[in-house]
Amino acid sequence: MRWFRNLTAILVALAAGCTAIPPPSGPQPETTVTAATDPTTSTSSTSTTAAPVTTTTLPGEPKALITPKGIPVAVRAVIENGYLVTSPCGVPTIVRDGEPVYGARVVLDPGHGGSRDVGAQGRNGLPEKQANLRVALETAARLEERGISVLLTRTGDYATTIPTRADLADHVGAEVLVSIHHNAPTPGPSTRPGTEIFYQSFSAESRRLGGVIYEHVVAALSRFTEVAWTAAPDAGVITVLNRNGRDTYGMIRRPRTPSVLVEMGYMSNPAEAELFATEEYVEVAATALADGIEAYLTTDAPGSGWYEPGRIFTAAPGLTTQGCEEVPLE
Repeated sequence: MRWFRNLTAILVALAAGCTAIPPPSGPQPETTVTAATDPTTSTSSTSTTAAPVTTTTLPGEPKALITPKGIPVAVRAVIENGYLVTSPCGVPTIVRDGEPVYGARVVLDPGHGGSRDVGAQGRNGLPEKQANLRVALETAARLEERGISVLLTRTGDYATTIPTRADLADHVGAEVLVSIHHNAPTPGPSTRPGTEIFYQSFSAESRRLGGVIYEHVVAALSRFTEVAWTAAPDAGVITVLNRNGRDTYGMIRRPRTPSVLVEMGYMSNPAEAELFATEEYVEVAATALADGIEAYLTTDAPGSGWYEPGRIFTAAPGLTTQGCEEVPLE
């Protein structure tokens, strides 16, 4: 069974510190030579801190690593005593062992994570960070079953900064980055799901990716006819720019990889939160996301659902390296 498949088993394994979970398969990268920077001292009491290193990556070396604790990290260099990696908090760190990842076509980003970044929370107690992770793990499993290699930006309930998440997709050479979220606050009532997909204003491929995923997600969620949906008047596939005219969300603005941020529905709406807590929803949502991603990768489907003009909104600053609590890597 693939390592994404069962959320409960994965979280138990992470907590128990079991051996590394196998990475997604992927093609070997082309030859690259990248100079490693001198690492700084990590604030984590559990991660091995790095001494100054001068080395280069060699042809065929891994782009990422699944550490012994099951944490995906970008590999900056292979060194004599292990790997020089970027921790989830963005700190250069040495890891002695792990399962190498040579590439991934898709990177999935379960939004939020850790004790300081819960995201929205349903009246039923379901935190957004958990809903995001459950859907991401199940989506990864479905894509892997179809032979599409996948890497997650996080595999458990821990913090990781937006720059670290965004860099991971670029670093492994992904074709697609999809950040998965559940929205708040609650807008007005709607007869259909209020799914929103934010795309990169500078990328035609991101726009197409958003449109293809939107079609699959809205069609799938519309089958839950008993749910009292909510939606914003401009719900659809849109840009969200800050006052400087740049994409306001870091997971859209930072990556070179074609990226979208998907707000599946409204966690703040009690009716939707109850749905999001069910296994049936996780399976339906994951299948819809996998179908949309696969259609983008394998067809010329144009997508639909765009709403013009986009929004003007300045997002709050995200978690910084200084405020990020490191997770044990091994």
